[in-house]
Amino acid sequence: MVKQEKDDGLKKIFRMSIIAGIFSQIFNTLSGTGSAFVIKFAIILNASPLHFSILAAIGQISQVFQPIGALITINRIERKSLVITFRSIGYGIVLFFGIVPFIFSNENSIIALIILSFFSVSLLSIADNTWIGWIADVIPLRLRGRFFSVLSQYVLLTSIGAGLIFGFLVDNSGIFSYNTKPFDVEKKHIVFAAIFFIGVFAAFWGLKVLSRMPEKKKRIEDKYSSEMLFIPFKDGNFRKFLFYNCWWMLAVGIGAPFWQPFMLQKLHMSLFEVQIYNSINVIAALLVLRPWGKLIDAYGNKTAMRLIITLGGFNPMVWLFVNFYNYHLLYIEAITSGIMWAGAGVVATNFVLSIAPHESRQLYAGISGAVSGLAMMTTMLISGLFLPQHLKIGDFYLEPEQVLFAFTGIARWSTQIPLSLVHESKSKPVTKVITFFINTIKPKFIR
Repeated sequence: MVKQEKDDGLKKIFRMSIIAGIFSQIFNTLSGTGSAFVIKFAIILNASPLHFSILAAIGQISQVFQPIGALITINRIERKSLVITFRSIGYGIVLFFGIVPFIFSNENSIIALIILSFFSVSLLSIADNTWIGWIADVIPLRLRGRFFSVLSQYVLLTSIGAGLIFGFLVDNSGIFSYNTKPFDVEKKHIVFAAIFFIGVFAAFWGLKVLSRMPEKKKRIEDKYSSEMLFIPFKDGNFRKFLFYNCWWMLAVGIGAPFWQPFMLQKLHMSLFEVQIYNSINVIAALLVLRPWGKLIDAYGNKTAMRLIITLGGFNPMVWLFVNFYNYHLLYIEAITSGIMWAGAGVVATNFVLSIAPHESRQLYAGISGAVSGLAMMTTMLISGLFLPQHLKIGDFYLEPEQVLFAFTGIARWSTQIPLSLVHESKSKPVTKVITFFINTIKPKFIR
């Protein structure tokens, strides 16, 4: 009877997390700092490469505030109210995105957009860390990989629908028609203000669902806040994990601000075409999320990450061969990219939790997010400050962004080195995973 009630409780948490996650993803797709809609809005405001770098880096520098989520819950037995409060303020700030161009000039508008983005994402980062602690307490470790993979499936499916629908509506609103008439700038601003409003509206519906989700009361920590911050650094394996995670994030940050601007500006893809790319990416991710979750639960995060790194270095290399005339090749790359990032997303959440002590999981996750965020922010900003010149070797021509894409691919592959130093108790050799898949797909008559 007790087991049945526990299972019913977990199902309720799964169900409500999925519903809340769907509404939150609508917000991220339409109004999140890295969304194609915000990037296109920044282009309208005449953003420079440095502006794109700062906008992209904001998503990472805000991770520095993640440990605050652990610190402010030290003397509390519940986390829900903090999650709701910080997310409400973070979402509310985004409403001002659409008002910015009606108050400031284009030059000042992009600066205002960057400032608002910083405060919004920072508050949402604190809320996300607090939510991780909440979820880690109520979802058993044996189910956590599957929980995050299932949640990610629904979230990614939502991003397909929201991205395609609103991308099509914006492209067909007439604000980007290349005719002899001058662009109606004010109409563009109104359209994007409406997009951001819809995103925020969906986010608050998600909060309404989240507010009804049960939580497990946490114990009040005995140590002082300043002492708590240094506890994880005394863990040798965690220091090795931070070294690996920083290396990976430094590698991923190279050229990261320019994927979507490159598509929109250099390849001249429409918002709808960008959303087609994103949709293919998401569909590929959806098909492999559950297998990634099972693989992680069975073979460990470290083993999964080895496969992810191998594929992660290959994907940027495809971008070296695309131009305005053959950019449809990216739709093929979207498949391998979706497979890779699906696994990377689950590992990013689950890996640190698997090596952290039970009572310190939220703090470990917060510090990991802060340190890795700073690492990725560093190479993001460097990419914008020192954007390389184009490269021409014979008839082979690379745009400045493509030079960065080549660097990030090589740097990603090198992450295998620090990953080898990290110990995870349930990690198994990659050869066992390969053997498992071979035996799974091998025809019966040769078994």
